[in-house]
Amino acid sequence: MNLYLHLATQIQNFFKYDLISLQLSMQDKIVRIEVPIPTLDPLQWLGQQKSDIKTYWSDRQGHFTMAGIGVLDSIAGDKSIDYSTIFDRLRQRLSSLFPKVRYYGGIGFRQDLSIDPDWELFGNYRFIVPKFEICTDGINTFFACNFNCDFSSEKSDFILYELAQIDFSLVETPTSLPCQISRIDTPNRIEWEDNIEAALAQFIDLDLEKIVLARRSILTFAQNIQPQLLLQFLQPNNAHSYHFCFQINPTTAFIGTSPERLYYRQNRFLQTEAIAGTRQRGASSQLDLELSEDLRNSPKDLHEHQLVVKNLHAILAEICDSATIEFPKEQAFHQRELTILKLNKVQHLYTQCHGTLAADLTDADILPKLHPTPAVGGFPRPQALKLIQELEPFERGWYAAPVGWVGYDDAEFAVAIRSGLVDRDRLLLFAGAGIVRGSQPEEEWAEIENKIRHFTDLFTDLSQ
Repeated sequence: MNLYLHLATQIQNFFKYDLISLQLSMQDKIVRIEVPIPTLDPLQWLGQQKSDIKTYWSDRQGHFTMAGIGVLDSIAGDKSIDYSTIFDRLRQRLSSLFPKVRYYGGIGFRQDLSIDPDWELFGNYRFIVPKFEICTDGINTFFACNFNCDFSSEKSDFILYELAQIDFSLVETPTSLPCQISRIDTPNRIEWEDNIEAALAQFIDLDLEKIVLARRSILTFAQNIQPQLLLQFLQPNNAHSYHFCFQINPTTAFIGTSPERLYYRQNRFLQTEAIAGTRQRGASSQLDLELSEDLRNSPKDLHEHQLVVKNLHAILAEICDSATIEFPKEQAFHQRELTILKLNKVQHLYTQCHGTLAADLTDADILPKLHPTPAVGGFPRPQALKLIQELEPFERGWYAAPVGWVGYDDAEFAVAIRSGLVDRDRLLLFAGAGIVRGSQPEEEWAEIENKIRHFTDLFTDLSQ
């Protein structure tokens, strides 16, 4: 079967027979055609397309994967985000008739700062609807075309012309990544220790219980990095994680494999979680179990995790009619039933929370309440964020910020940790560590090294 002819016929039939009945009800809305196609790997397909702008999203369970090219509609800005205006604008373009139309994107970690040159193309927020998508539900694969319900025959001809440029003939991908030739850590080891000591010295004065300090590691390579290829190498060893790629132009992309959900909303149902407290994975099952038990019984990590859980409990009580929070009672924080989330390189203390969103509240109310969580910012939030701004010698950009998608009556955002910014031949990696009373700088440095190992273990380092 000629896939192009099959898809073109479906699109032409939609224009000819179905559009007339939709034009009045769908004025200013986005329309979608979805056609079943033979199974293919969305990420591999995405890497082979010539489009400058590419979008990729895969959920943790493998229930949904989307690879998109081009931009049908976008909303972006470099000013502080007005959540109500942004989400109202997104919803105005969405329709219950086409619930699979989604805006993909994210926002910056902080909204009151000038944008660092490294993050200039991303702005403080950016959401797009791709023109063309390959989607899979884990079983079936679909090709989707999104378009505005205001087109003429000339526009439909242009859609078919763009469709003809898409490559469906998958070829073998390269078997190796470029070699790393240098690495610069900011802050460096000495500056890191100074930052932690400076933070701990202000805990009493600021009434601070926790601050998350981050590090940026800039890796330079012998040639440009292909974002989708790098994500292909990351995927096999990062199960139970969101995988994402927001490519802004041919040489710039933000990618990641985050294990942490900020929230998922289906109608009024709201689900979120706490991930805080970290150990590396053991080389053997026995050592791995010992590290898990050490994590479960660590006063420092239990305290750090409990701060996040209590914060989520308070937020859900504020925005939900009723909230059922799934976490051990306070006295059980030293017992074995506390859940451990095991990832490839690290393991975390993990707690799920959920509730029913109060009437008339929207994503514009949820996002600023939950972000940034104590797991990536600290607690109390205002004091922690102020101190982060003073101590961190770089801008986080979209690192540790919400990334995800917004649909007509649902939305999902991950916390963009385990992430990196691809900039031509550079890869900027970001990772943070939760600092509480009793934190040791050398242990927190090692924790960050473990968190970026899923990236760094992929490369041959010629600088050593």
